[in-house]
Amino acid sequence: MNSNIILPGLEETIITKTEVRGGQFIIHFEMPLKMHCCPRCGKETKRVHDYRITKIKHLKIMERMTTLFYRKRRYVCDCGKRFAEANPVVERFQRYSKEWNQMVQIRSIKAKTFKETAAQYGASVSTIIHRFDQIVPNTLKEKQSLPTAIAIDEFKGNADREKFQLIIADAVTKKPIEILPDRKQATIESYLREHGTNVKVVVMDMSRTFKAAVQKVLSKPVIVADHFHFVRYIYRALERTRIRVQQEWDDYDRKKVKKNALYF
Repeated sequence: MNSNIILPGLEETIITKTEVRGGQFIIHFEMPLKMHCCPRCGKETKRVHDYRITKIKHLKIMERMTTLFYRKRRYVCDCGKRFAEANPVVERFQRYSKEWNQMVQIRSIKAKTFKETAAQYGASVSTIIHRFDQIVPNTLKEKQSLPTAIAIDEFKGNADREKFQLIIADAVTKKPIEILPDRKQATIESYLREHGTNVKVVVMDMSRTFKAAVQKVLSKPVIVADHFHFVRYIYRALERTRIRVQQEWDDYDRKKVKKNALYF
């Protein structure tokens, strides 16, 4: 029986089994069976050729090192071409998940040593250095121009004085571009003034600081509220309305509604 567990980075997968083995959290998953386009002739096919188990390093879950076992499906076309299915979890020829790669790239920039990052993410020092080298040209290159659509968000970092830092990412590819030392308006304005000439769209939460910085520096940008914060604001508004309305009821009606199975 398939599990109904939904985990970040694995939302589109079917998790078939989870277990703890040797102190590690093990997740077995596969992708849903669906039509795929043949890379040779372009014809769609749903015929399965075979399955192969791929072992993938993933981010920690509940402070346990996590390993994914991916039951990778290969399709076969009428033209004879065999090819692997598309998946959102791991790149071709990779043994580390996309989520793991993105997080390691971010942390390798701000960590004190590569050894520290390697110990935290259960990898070799050379692997961390390789991920660092991949992102350095995109983050530290002077006078780099940002893409037309960017996303900005705060996160709890490890800066010396600031509790929160700011990450800037490509809104289309979702790849990190830069990490700012704090989330202050002056810091954001300074960076966008130097690198944001081409920016037309900014995805962010509803922070007044972010909005003020973006509108002050950029030329009439399109500001998009990210769906997580948008839904959260809607939920809070509904919750305030519910509380206000129920305060006007008598005790009998309020208790009756609270026990109703449809109440949320």
